[in-house]
Amino acid sequence: MKHKWLVENFDYAKNLIDDNKLPNCLIITGNKSIGKKDLAKEISKYYLGSSSDYDIENNVNYKIIKSEDGSKIIKVDQIRELLEKIYLKSDKRIVFIQDAEKLNVNSSNSLLKIIEEPPLGTKFIIATAKISSIIPTIRSRSTVLKCNNPSNDDINSYFNYLDEIDIDNYYVLSNLNNKNVSSKFYEDKFSLINDFFYDMEDVITSSENIINFSKKFSVYKIEHIINILLFIIINFQKAKILDNNTKFYENNNNAIKDYNSKKLNFIYDKLINIKKNIDIIQNNETILFSICILFKKLSKAN
Repeated sequence: MKHKWLVENFDYAKNLIDDNKLPNCLIITGNKSIGKKDLAKEISKYYLGSSSDYDIENNVNYKIIKSEDGSKIIKVDQIRELLEKIYLKSDKRIVFIQDAEKLNVNSSNSLLKIIEEPPLGTKFIIATAKISSIIPTIRSRSTVLKCNNPSNDDINSYFNYLDEIDIDNYYVLSNLNNKNVSSKFYEDKFSLINDFFYDMEDVITSSENIINFSKKFSVYKIEHIINILLFIIINFQKAKILDNNTKFYENNNNAIKDYNSKKLNFIYDKLINIKKNIDIIQNNETILFSICILFKKLSKAN
């Protein structure tokens, strides 16, 4: 189990499996992005006897149900389709419901019928960041596994464990209770954002052409750039709200650092809105141009 903060949760589920007491439905709950999906996979691997992530992902007895691309809910048709297949003969099967807060009333009720009388050997694992969204009748028929947030040491250890850090993953982890990402780590992994702010300073002072800036950074995945900006805003905002400068805040100087809370909130909301419309705009240079204009306006605002 690569997530040290979830070892206790995994061991609990493992003991249930060893004692042949794994319930029909196990609900894994906790804050967003703390590894609930990975925990579900590890439990599934142990239950099904799979030796690797590749094995479990290609195991016909490991089913994942999640919202389809472009949909905000898990549709009842997805559950009904499962119902048609789930009674095919199998000694053991895991059905993993990802982001189960996206179940609506119809899909929840359809799922309930299967959980009440599943085929022998079939177990459900439900992961959700909002357990209150799971209907009471499902909760009452399940065992709830509450996951704790990782500590600062846990997160930094996790960073060191990985060969490569996906920038989106880094942003997601920043939403946890980590207040100290070393300056060296930041510089080694994210030199892109240092270059971004270095050139942005020139744009703000009008010594650099916005169009040239937009062309230069358009070769990168624009969502990655926005995610790092959001990460920085979140950490700087934490420092201001808590009135306690973190090492991350002290070791990083850029155009955002001098923004007050109102400005940070404003640019955060604007960046979130830009991120939501990336697929609509579909032009990195246009998006970067908009971000430049946003920074220039904020630099002039009181």
